[in-house]
Amino acid sequence: MITALRRIAIAVTLAVTPLAANAESPPELARYSSNPGSLPPEYRWDTFVTIYLDGQVLIKHCRGYEIEGPACKLTNTKTTPEAVEAILAAAKASDLAARPARELDTPPPGSSSIGGDVLIDGQMILLPPFVIDADVERVALVLRAIEAAVPSTDARLLTGE
Repeated sequence: MITALRRIAIAVTLAVTPLAANAESPPELARYSSNPGSLPPEYRWDTFVTIYLDGQVLIKHCRGYEIEGPACKLTNTKTTPEAVEAILAAAKASDLAARPARELDTPPPGSSSIGGDVLIDGQMILLPPFVIDADVERVALVLRAIEAAVPSTDARLLTGE
């Protein structure tokens, strides 16, 4: 039950990740979200990243508990073809398509989280924020590749700065 609820929570979080309004947007490659967990609103933030196959990167960084409106800032940028390839390579090397990551039965309450998903060969691979120890490195491999694809000038947003 908790796993199903967590999948719904991740899906909702990723659904609010801003998508380009243009109908000609390229296909998405990866989505990433991070937050520091339960904190007073003045210290709380959420960051959502969407990386497209053509290298476009859309970052939405929100302060407090709001995920829309004036508390949020959108940044459009671009990554390199090598970074896109690195995400694809990491996702394939992780073997998460064949062996999905297993989530913790009970996530740590109030903890910070980093998660997302990546599309490989037409299959959406979930990168849950809280997985069993045996799957931590496989998920982290892909998340690190996504983080590395964010241009250094905007990488500070991944940690709430």
